[in-house]
Amino acid sequence: MVSSARRIGFRSWLSASLLVLLMSAGAVAADSIPAGKLAVLKFDPAKTTIKYSISGWPHSPEGTFQLKSGLIRVDPATGRMDGLIVVDAASGNSGNSLRDARMRDSVLEARRFPDITFAPEQAESHGGTQGEFPVTVRGVMSLHGGQHPFTIDARVRREGDEVLINCSFSIPYVAWGLENPSILMLRVSEHVDINVTATAALSWASPAPDAAHADSHSP
Repeated sequence: MVSSARRIGFRSWLSASLLVLLMSAGAVAADSIPAGKLAVLKFDPAKTTIKYSISGWPHSPEGTFQLKSGLIRVDPATGRMDGLIVVDAASGNSGNSLRDARMRDSVLEARRFPDITFAPEQAESHGGTQGEFPVTVRGVMSLHGGQHPFTIDARVRREGDEVLINCSFSIPYVAWGLENPSILMLRVSEHVDINVTATAALSWASPAPDAAHADSHSP
């Protein structure tokens, strides 16, 4: 039987070891963020997959959309974000030309509204800066001419200067004013499920000069 003293000694050693590990991890994380810099993520359309699916009867349509561009900036100190993710509204591809034409021309009206965008504003929560960690991002989704506050929960993995992002979310497109494409015997849900897997290049940049500060020093 292990004595109380030995148990207390083991617990103290374990606590001390864990503390050292946590401090070491924190030091590595801190060293990986240049002081006073903004993280800049430039998304690669060729390495980004946007899948959609809509529950329906007698079958559930699914397909993909294409990313046009994506560039966002993040302040690691405050979680503030800006930038824009742009998806090509006309790129929807389910493998059924008639269905895709209806979605493009009647539902999304891609000629009038060619872009679907997400403008991030704030990282609500985040883990570390290395390995995989969760991020909750609040921003604005623009779809079919309307702007909607939107929150996305994502899993992020940083591998050096490359960032891998995966997220899933649901868009209530009918509630947002779009047409329900159900016709005759084909019935579909009023929300569409989205899954995104993206790769972005990470770089660091200095914040833009404060406009008010700049004005105060103008001649």
